[in-house]
Amino acid sequence: MDDVAQVREKLSQEPLRYSYMLAQLESDPSMETVWDDGLGAVLLQRDNVITLTGERVYLFELLNRIEPGEYRFHAVDPVAFLVIQEVAAEIDDGPTWMFERSYDSMEKPGVEAEPLTEEDAKEINRYWGSGNRNARDYIKDRIVSAPTYGIRKDDELVAWCLTHYLTDQAMNLGFLHVKEPWRRKGFARALTEHLCIDAKKMGLTPVIDIYKDNQPSLSLARNMGFREIAENHWLTAKLD
Repeated sequence: MDDVAQVREKLSQEPLRYSYMLAQLESDPSMETVWDDGLGAVLLQRDNVITLTGERVYLFELLNRIEPGEYRFHAVDPVAFLVIQEVAAEIDDGPTWMFERSYDSMEKPGVEAEPLTEEDAKEINRYWGSGNRNARDYIKDRIVSAPTYGIRKDDELVAWCLTHYLTDQAMNLGFLHVKEPWRRKGFARALTEHLCIDAKKMGLTPVIDIYKDNQPSLSLARNMGFREIAENHWLTAKLD
């Protein structure tokens, strides 16, 4: 068994918690590095983006192999985050909770929605990507590659929710946004429900990452029956 197969087998023991890493291994041909230290820790690197998880001593070993510079890190557990804190000169943290939702908590959406089109990427990028061209390309890719839903009023796209990635067991929801004049009408809940129903039809478990300071989204998720399964950190850090 090669290194990638061993890493995949290890991560597949907790397929929801490690769904982001599994999605990278499965679908990203530009993945440059897959390291494991006796599988006590795993590190994936693509350009300046690094995802890692594992035991403290092994994580130090893997991070020592990284060239100095600024990186975007995804620490899949609190231990990985603490190790990055110890070795990084500068750090900008974005802690999140990962949630999953069981099928028995699903309900019929209260608002109709329709799949998004590639033309919607420009509008969504105004709110999610801050006008970044690469973000627009990423949004287009998600629209054509996975389930998405939007709500329109008088031909204006006023709310949307997309899918960040799919694995053989998980559908990761994201991009959820409702424009200010259309909030408190149940749109966010309905869009999430539409995607969860699609996940169920595909035999996948809905998962979602929510920043800890995003109280409205946290409240919505918990109210809809999502439960916390992991603590993640998305951060920019500078390695000397």
